[in-house]
Amino acid sequence: MPEINIKPQTVLLTSGQAVTFVATEDVFWNLTPHMGTFAPDSVNTAQSPSASATYVAPPVAAAQTIAVIASKGNDSASATISLIPDAISIVPTKVDLKANETQRFNATVAGAPDVAKEVKWILSPTSLGSLNEEEPYKALYTAPDEVRDAMTVTVMATSGGKQAVAAVNLIAPPWTGRGVQFLGVFLLLVFALVYPMILLWPPAVPSPDAAKASRIEAEKTLEERETVFRDADKELATARKNLATAQANAKLAKKTANTQAGRTGTPGGSADENEKTVEEAQAEAEVNSKSDTQKRADQARQDAADELKGKRGDEQKANASDVETILAHKINRELDLLCLVLLAGALGAFLHMAQSFTDYIGNRTIKGQWASWYYFRPFIGAGLALVLYALVRGGFMAVATGTNAKASELNPFGLVGVAALAGMFSKAATMKLGEVFDTLFKTEAAKETKDKLVNSSATASQPAASTSGTTGSTATK
Repeated sequence: MPEINIKPQTVLLTSGQAVTFVATEDVFWNLTPHMGTFAPDSVNTAQSPSASATYVAPPVAAAQTIAVIASKGNDSASATISLIPDAISIVPTKVDLKANETQRFNATVAGAPDVAKEVKWILSPTSLGSLNEEEPYKALYTAPDEVRDAMTVTVMATSGGKQAVAAVNLIAPPWTGRGVQFLGVFLLLVFALVYPMILLWPPAVPSPDAAKASRIEAEKTLEERETVFRDADKELATARKNLATAQANAKLAKKTANTQAGRTGTPGGSADENEKTVEEAQAEAEVNSKSDTQKRADQARQDAADELKGKRGDEQKANASDVETILAHKINRELDLLCLVLLAGALGAFLHMAQSFTDYIGNRTIKGQWASWYYFRPFIGAGLALVLYALVRGGFMAVATGTNAKASELNPFGLVGVAALAGMFSKAATMKLGEVFDTLFKTEAAKETKDKLVNSSATASQPAASTSGTTGSTATK
């Protein structure tokens, strides 16, 4: 016995649509579950078999699957009907257009083919371009002649209470001309402005505590070497005493020799010998006075004195209120640090500006409306760096060691690094300053003066809107 086959096996229908199923032989037809109309009408009762049956879908509110069963004797076959609700769709759903560009939209309406489905096209806002219906299910959109700012236009197709929406993103042309060139020159000027930071960099000097410790160590070393100095002085005094004795003996010997020579009338040879003895004694005394011990002692004394003098000079520089830089012969340390912080804030802002400028120029998406953002950015970065530096020096923020310390004890590398980061990431720096302000001036007065007429749901939704706006502006730059 041949098997029963049904065609079609699967079908997709919506409200009012019909389909005819055909079997390979006469069969009994049935539906599971029973929805809509099926010919023959009495499919649930025994009757004469039929080789075909027509199904008409009922009004569909939600998706539904129905099984069509054809049976005869012990053999059976089934097909599937998928019911979908009335719907309308539009293609494409999203498109990007520039000025004067066009885009054709197609609408598709799901419904019975014998029922006319009228489609109405709507453009919002109507001032941004034009929307012309070409055919019952097609419309042509034309972008406006000029697009100054990026914006979104909505194209809507409605039919039978249903609607479909497509979004048209109007793309503004990039900012070109002398304005962009002038902005690039401004960036170079900002970069040149931060160069004095190198010329104002303070010299590397030890901290006051380290300089004081080095000076005390040098004094101890000099005291320890005083013993060697005293021994050398004693040797020098002994050598001079021996020299004086030798000179006295030589004079006495010469005088005695001359007296004897006068009495006897003999030549004064012995006197010459005595003079030679005196010269030898003087040379020996001089050698003794310049002994190795004396030389080492003199050298040690000089080295210790020079070291102590250098340590005292370093201590004076470390404790001095002024520093010597390349740009300024003498400048106050506090003023020097303030200048470094301001220039570092401008440097951080320049790094952010340069990265943003090059990215948007390369993508050809830079807008003239953002020119003021670039022009004020260096001043914003320098101002935030100055405020952050004041909070650190004042002790409100313990960013690094040295808070509440003297200007001479601060590390310029750390200050310049924090100031540059404040200028580069101004949003994060502003949020941190806001946290400090909230901590310092936290009060319960806001709760007491809260407007009781405003419900909590409306109040709670306001920060969310503010946050989304902030996120949008941040994503732009």
